[in-house]
Amino acid sequence: MRVTQKILTDRSMQNLNNILSRVLRTQDILSSGKEIRRPSDDPVRFNQVLSLRTSIEKLDQYTSNVEDGINWLNLVDESLSSVSGVLEKVRTLVLQGANGTLTAEDREMIATEIEAYLEELIGTANTSYAGRHLFSGTQTLTVPFSREGDIITYYGDNNSIILEIENNTTLAIGFPGDDVFFRGFEASSNVINSINIGDSFTINGETFTIDLTITSLSDLVNSINNDPNLKSEVYALSDGDRLILRSRTAEPLVLADVNGTPLEDWGMIDSGVDILNSREAEGVFKVVEDIIKDLRNNEVSKLSGEDLGNLDEALDNLLAVRSQVGARTLRLENSRNRFEEFSVNFKKLLSLNEDIDVAEVVMQLNEHQNVYQMALAATARVIQPTLLDFL
Repeated sequence: MRVTQKILTDRSMQNLNNILSRVLRTQDILSSGKEIRRPSDDPVRFNQVLSLRTSIEKLDQYTSNVEDGINWLNLVDESLSSVSGVLEKVRTLVLQGANGTLTAEDREMIATEIEAYLEELIGTANTSYAGRHLFSGTQTLTVPFSREGDIITYYGDNNSIILEIENNTTLAIGFPGDDVFFRGFEASSNVINSINIGDSFTINGETFTIDLTITSLSDLVNSINNDPNLKSEVYALSDGDRLILRSRTAEPLVLADVNGTPLEDWGMIDSGVDILNSREAEGVFKVVEDIIKDLRNNEVSKLSGEDLGNLDEALDNLLAVRSQVGARTLRLENSRNRFEEFSVNFKKLLSLNEDIDVAEVVMQLNEHQNVYQMALAATARVIQPTLLDFL
C-alpha cells in the first residue's frame, strides 16, 4: 500500500481528535462528579443507578407522608389532652353542684361557668393543622362543629384520613369528630339484601327516592350523602352490609316509608313509623349539655349519679383514643427511622455506582493531556514542511 502525505495528515488529525474526545469526556466527568450520566456510559450500571434513584424518591415521599402523619397525630394528642383537662375541671364543678346545700342561684352560676367550658371544647374540636381540620373526618376543609343556641351540629363525616406509609401499606391517622366528641341520634338497618328501584322514604320530612343510579348499598350511602336536601340533616354510612343513618344533631331522626316499604323491609322501622335498632345521641358534648341542663333544673341526684358516671365514661373514652393515637405515632416514628437508614444505604450504593474517584480522574486527565501534547509533537514531525519552510 502506497502511503501518501494526505493519508499521513488525515490519520494524524483523526488520532488528535480521538485524544481530544477523551480529554473532553474526562473534563466533563470531573466537572459533574458523575461517572455515569447517560445510558451509553455503561448500560448495566445506568440501569442500577435509575433503580436506586427511584427507590430513594419513593423513600423521600414515604418519609414526607410519615412526617405529616406524626405532626397530625401530635396535634390530635395535644387537643385531646386539652379536652381531658377541661373535663376534669367540669368534673370538679359537678361534684360542687351536687352538694345539697347549694341554692338554685349557685347552680346557675356553675352552669354558666360550664357553658364557657363547652364553648372551649367546641373550639378545641375545631382545631386545624395547615388549613385542614383535625376532627372533620375526610371533610378536612369543613369546620366540623358549630353551635347555634342550644343545638350543636356536626358537619364532617365518619371517614378517616388514610396515609400510604409504605408500598401497599396504609395507616389511618384521622379521628372523626362524631366518634371522639359527638355522635348524633343513630338508626341502623338489618343486613340489606335487595334495593328496589322506585321505592321512596322520608328522612326528617325530606323524601328520598331510589333511582336507576342506585344498585348497591354503597350507591345508596353516597346518594343520601349527596342529596342537598338531606346534607344538613343527616349523613349515611355503612359497615358493609347495613345502612346506618346518623343525625348531625342530638335530635332524633324521623323516618317513614312513602312508596313501597324499604325502611320496614330493612328493619329500620316497624309497620308504623317507630324506629328500630336506634341509639340516642352521646359523646362529650352531650354529657356536658346534660350536666348544664341538670344544674339549671336542680337535679342533684342526676348530677351525683348519672351525669358523673357519663362524664367518667367520656374521660375513659378519651383516654382510649389517646392510646390509639400514641400507638399510631410510635408506628410512624419507627417507620421514619427505618426509612432514614434505608435512604442512607441507598445513597451510599448510588454514590458507589455513579460518583467518581476524583484523584483517579485527575490522573486520567493529566495522562490524556500529556498524550495529546506528545501527539501534537509527533504530528508536527510527520506533516510535510511547507514551501515557506524551504524559503
